[in-house]
Amino acid sequence: MQNPRKLTRRQFSASLLAAAGGACLEASPVPAAQPAAEVQPLSVRGPWFRDARFGMFIHFGMYAVLKRGEWVMYRERILIPEYEKLIPQFNPSRFNAREWVDLAKAAGQRYITITSKHHEGFCMFDSKLTDYKITRTPFGRDLIGELVAECHRQNMPISFYYSLMDWHHPAYQPSLKSGTPVSAEFVDYLKGHLRELCTNYGRIAGIWFDGGWDHTPEQWHSRELIDIIRSLQPQALINDRAGLPEDFSTPEQELGSPSAQSDQRLREACMTINDNWGYAETDQRFKSSAELIQLLARAAGGDANLLLNVGPMPTGEIQPDFVKRLQEVGHWLERNGESIYATRPTGTGYFTDTTLTTRGNKVYFHIFNWEPGTSLRVDLDVKKPARRAYVLEDGQEIDFIRNPASGGSLGASLSFTTRNRGWKSPDTVIVVETES
Repeated sequence: MQNPRKLTRRQFSASLLAAAGGACLEASPVPAAQPAAEVQPLSVRGPWFRDARFGMFIHFGMYAVLKRGEWVMYRERILIPEYEKLIPQFNPSRFNAREWVDLAKAAGQRYITITSKHHEGFCMFDSKLTDYKITRTPFGRDLIGELVAECHRQNMPISFYYSLMDWHHPAYQPSLKSGTPVSAEFVDYLKGHLRELCTNYGRIAGIWFDGGWDHTPEQWHSRELIDIIRSLQPQALINDRAGLPEDFSTPEQELGSPSAQSDQRLREACMTINDNWGYAETDQRFKSSAELIQLLARAAGGDANLLLNVGPMPTGEIQPDFVKRLQEVGHWLERNGESIYATRPTGTGYFTDTTLTTRGNKVYFHIFNWEPGTSLRVDLDVKKPARRAYVLEDGQEIDFIRNPASGGSLGASLSFTTRNRGWKSPDTVIVVETES
């Protein structure tokens, strides 16, 4: 991932070509991918993902030691031999997999995606293909393995982020310039990693590619990479960042365009709580919990998931600024979650600061920043005659007027004018319940 305020992807250059050395072992020859196993259609594999609506993104790597974000190696032009000096300093000794998963659950997040290897090339799992990995640090343990085990224990789906580009591996150095070929040796290295990630950790929810923008899908051998995943984890969901559409789109730092009614494509907007993906000590531009709640509601109203990032500190702990905000989002979801989970979009919001979601015979009208004591008039079209309207968080009834359907329409509409009776939520949800 990148910080778009500081760097665009196409600004990536060959500035690291002068870097030499590297602790990567020579990749063993990887057998050619076998034909993909029978993969069920996305209509079978995808509903859980769309219903989940809210996930935790975790960007954690050796860059955390420098406390200046995940692109620090590139931005500061740190050569490979210098960057490798971080290995004996990387010791996230306070990492606790249960605490991470507990936090995701407290936030109301329904799945986790973690960086197994970012652009720096450092593996957060115990790969047999390189010594440039977390088990060769003072920490000495397979962090990915421990997190996966805890996710499985708590029935939390987990996916692996995996960067195709690699600023460290010797076989990728000639490919640092955009558009250059990718060597067969490096493609074999990628294939080997995907085989490890898809066989060593039990069932996974998906693979989240990144870093593929400087080369074509043909140069990456993307179809072969994806076939490996499909053959080993046929239920897994795969994103679109290896250059092929696959199962879901991933707009970054934006919610993306709301889907048309006929478009059933899965979407997942990945966003940060502050400005960086990896831990950055001086980055204090935190979104408030109110902003995060509204982002989540807008995502659901646009038929997208929100994948919200945390960048753990070098100790392995998630910083308190993130914890506080995630817990506050979770408290809101405890009262209002039915307006987010397993919902579908139902048109555009009535005002700028609103959105709409629906599930079954309920329409959820989300009102952002509604000041107590102020009144609001609402006119809503609904597919069936309305029988009840109320505020979701406390069940207070809202009086409404039924308007007759016009032009022979089977639908109906309703109108109401109501005063905020003291609700202080950043997103007050009014439920309109219709005849089934």
